[in-house]
Amino acid sequence: MAQDFSEVHIGAYDADAWYGIVFESKAYGQRVPFAIRIGSKTGTFLDGNRIFDAVSLVGPHAPDGSYSLLGWRHRPRAATITLEWSRIDETTVVGRLKAPQDVQLVLEAYSPGAGDFAGTYSVRPEEAQINGEHFVDGVFGKAAHFVVAVDRPVVGAGLFSEVNQLQKMMDAGQLASPSKENKAAVVGVQLAVDSHQSHGAAGLQFAASARPGAHFVAKIGWNPAQMSEYVHRLLASGQIDSILDRKAESYAGRRPHITGLFAGAPEAIGNSLFWNSLYVPSLGLEFPSISRNWAHGFGGWVVGEWDCFFGSLLTNVEDSQQTSAGVRAILLAQSPNGVVPNVDAANGISPDRSQPPVGAYIVWKNYARNPDIEQLRWAYPRLKKWHEWWLANRGDGQAWRDGNQDGLLEWGSDRGATFSVGGRGFLVQAKWESGMDDSPMYDDVTYNPKTYTMELDDVGLNSLYALDAECLAKIAAILGYEDDNRRFVAEYDRVKGLVRQLLWNEQDGIFENRYWDGRFSKRLSPTNFYPLVAGIATSKQAKRMVREHLLNSEEFWGKYVIPTISRNDPAFQDQYYWRGDIWGPTNYLVYQALNRYGEDEVALEFADKSYDLFMEDWQAHQRTNEQYYAWGGSAGGDVHYTWGALLCLIGMQQFIDENPWDGLRFGALQPPREGQLLGVMWKEHRYDVTIGPALTSVSRDGQTRFVADAGVVVRNYSVTPDGLSFSIKTARTTRIETMEAKSGAVSLMVDGGPARHLPVRDGVVTFTVPAGSHSIAETWGDRL
Repeated sequence: MAQDFSEVHIGAYDADAWYGIVFESKAYGQRVPFAIRIGSKTGTFLDGNRIFDAVSLVGPHAPDGSYSLLGWRHRPRAATITLEWSRIDETTVVGRLKAPQDVQLVLEAYSPGAGDFAGTYSVRPEEAQINGEHFVDGVFGKAAHFVVAVDRPVVGAGLFSEVNQLQKMMDAGQLASPSKENKAAVVGVQLAVDSHQSHGAAGLQFAASARPGAHFVAKIGWNPAQMSEYVHRLLASGQIDSILDRKAESYAGRRPHITGLFAGAPEAIGNSLFWNSLYVPSLGLEFPSISRNWAHGFGGWVVGEWDCFFGSLLTNVEDSQQTSAGVRAILLAQSPNGVVPNVDAANGISPDRSQPPVGAYIVWKNYARNPDIEQLRWAYPRLKKWHEWWLANRGDGQAWRDGNQDGLLEWGSDRGATFSVGGRGFLVQAKWESGMDDSPMYDDVTYNPKTYTMELDDVGLNSLYALDAECLAKIAAILGYEDDNRRFVAEYDRVKGLVRQLLWNEQDGIFENRYWDGRFSKRLSPTNFYPLVAGIATSKQAKRMVREHLLNSEEFWGKYVIPTISRNDPAFQDQYYWRGDIWGPTNYLVYQALNRYGEDEVALEFADKSYDLFMEDWQAHQRTNEQYYAWGGSAGGDVHYTWGALLCLIGMQQFIDENPWDGLRFGALQPPREGQLLGVMWKEHRYDVTIGPALTSVSRDGQTRFVADAGVVVRNYSVTPDGLSFSIKTARTTRIETMEAKSGAVSLMVDGGPARHLPVRDGVVTFTVPAGSHSIAETWGDRL
């Protein structure tokens, strides 16, 4: 049945239909889309984007479609309606619906994209079945077909020209009775709404129950008689419950999970991200589209620059394909002059402005975890071109984003005739380029209409630009581009020197934005700490910044961290959007800043506060918020926004992470309680990591490789054919066991001191180190 489809994508790809399934296939070079979704009625009728705010259970959603679970409520009722489904082969989905007995459900078949449905639907109420067919240009005598059926008695059915008409009918009452004497009404009542002879939507109304629930089977193919027979045979077999239970167990067993400290973080990340995944036919890519609400507002799909890069970092927890697709989606939007836009969407793009340059850093991190060299080769020239754009001559001798020509960057928005989403060429769009749209940092900044930039050297932008150069140098080295490597190392050093020289305020003890007239801006935000993530600050400067500002409860520290403007700023009380709320991306960058400077105890506490902020609303309401109030809870933005899950990733990366400056890192310094991360994939190896006050343990592919009898932090853990090396920080004398050497003896050096020869007993090398930070090197075999 599937031989004429060149590709078949199945998922919850309609931005308006979390609780639906799109069959997005291609045959004879043409799109062949079908879709179903579920509506529910108890007093009011919920379907379409009405269900967005009713979602009460954001369950698992396997990236391969093997298992999905979602629930919603008719508030104020507490009862949850649940939808489970599984793609069991290339063209077939089975599902289960559970709802209170007094809730009426409607299975809706429709076109998943306006203007894309070249076919029609029909209903067979007596068989509880909807049939669809889609015609294909140049193919004669056959069409692509769709069959979906349920195993519950149908109490209403109907045909419509479009799915919105079905919604209106359910708002008014219910679908027509499918009884024999009323058979004409199934079509006739709906045809009274309009005179279209092609029915772009169909519905079956029925009741389910919590036990055993209703089941459905949906299938695409080319032989409707065979498809119908298969669907009903599977429904009658009684196997759907066991299939779904088995698929749920299988997915749970192969995805990473955490118990104890930071429990549930990987599952929350995966559930949040993959339920936001959409397939974009024009790009041929499936990836999280920021959020379903934003996708709805932008015509069906949307990518934002740093939103999309951070989204790829989150999907990389479980799935490399959507990680690669997310990076490709935003880099494919690159303009000819090199700018990677603030936004690209079904209904427009923003060629006048970019956003924070985090791309090379995140692409490097994604590669470090899942080494896809072809993806790296594809992304590198685009990232390089984007990096070069910021200081490139725009055509009149003026750099795009260095208006005062001091070598440092400012945010901006170009003027021009080409349409840009949201407008272009004014201060408001320049603020949008910062990614912190209404930040008080820019309340009193001037936009220069000649340079198209703010008249403010921005410490956050220049720090991320330096980090971008540093990571491009690392990527160039991986790819063997020696000249590029040297050039980007030099560029990193140049920007690092300028930020130190021009943006450090010795009196205040922190890097600050600086107006073109030389004045420092006293409005502090998380971006003032970005020189740490870029490695720009000296050790002395870093300590001052952390102790005098980050840990200062009058500025940033508190029960939850960290607000996007200091707590003593007059705008903090606004608690609106970037005016004091807490955001995932800024927290993530500050967390990495702490790691880079070895502030491990602060980093752990920072991770704990970020995790608690996320979990408070996730556990109560299943929300992944766009932003959070500084005192906790949803701050009124999008409540199912991908990058809110960065607050969970921070906690997860206390177990294991990798950075250009730290290499492979694992462990937490004196955590308050034990936690265990199981089943995380790194470089095609499965890792299990335990952290706790009296134990740090790492297993690779089921074999223990490292054990310490304290809560320690290990960095630059590297195994070669000749030996093992790493650095370690511990708060007390610690016994260490390594299990990387096979047999014989090893030569052990601690802090570059005299070598000691130690035996390998049963594959274990044992030694102790005192409190403090140490470098460890084991040499094996012929190197002794």
